[in-house]
Amino acid sequence: MLVMVDDIERARAAFAKFMEAHKDKLSGRKLSVKAGHSPAAARQFLHGNARSQRADTQRNFVRAASELLERPVTMAEMFGADDVPATAAGAIPTRGEVAAGQWLDIDVELTPQDFEQFPISAHPAYPYEAQFGLIVRGTSINRIARPGNVLHCVDLGIAAVEPQQDDLVILERRRAQAGLKEVTAKLISRRGRVTVLSPDSTDDRWKPIELDPKKARDGEEVAIVALVIGVYTPIRRKK
Repeated sequence: MLVMVDDIERARAAFAKFMEAHKDKLSGRKLSVKAGHSPAAARQFLHGNARSQRADTQRNFVRAASELLERPVTMAEMFGADDVPATAAGAIPTRGEVAAGQWLDIDVELTPQDFEQFPISAHPAYPYEAQFGLIVRGTSINRIARPGNVLHCVDLGIAAVEPQQDDLVILERRRAQAGLKEVTAKLISRRGRVTVLSPDSTDDRWKPIELDPKKARDGEEVAIVALVIGVYTPIRRKK
């Protein structure tokens, strides 16, 4: 997708304003390199004669600015075109379920074709390829998301983001010898070296999980694999 000639001057003016407002932390060269482009890419956009710009280039700049400023930056803030990010990358894929207490066979490979898909737009502050949806099953986070809701997740192995206190995260526990895994959502907090992962539920069956790096869990691997940045609530279910 391109930003065409009718909008390019608006995008260029918004970009110049954004860079000026953050000149203490951002330079064109630093932003360009962080975005994975040539060091002169930002300067060329500001001062060049281009009559269009690729939407994926804009998303790369937005992602890089978010990382350098350590806060989410929107496409509207950076390029003055809030209609671009919602459609530039398309809907994120729903590729699984999250259900505390349900062990799944590791060897069963699931794809987005196995699940209903939803019109959840990618967030411009994170790489598109890091974003995916998980359908909520069960009641372990029913104060935040109810069964059937979809969690908008960001893969921590791809995106440069660190979960903060009280963020909702996706936790994966594996019993390798048994060939099973459990995927669940929990609120994260820290108590010294211990990471506490807690349910947020009206159902008192669900209990916190404590991760202590100095205490191995026999036969079990536990990892925080994704950050939840939103909840989508379908009104009409697919039949």
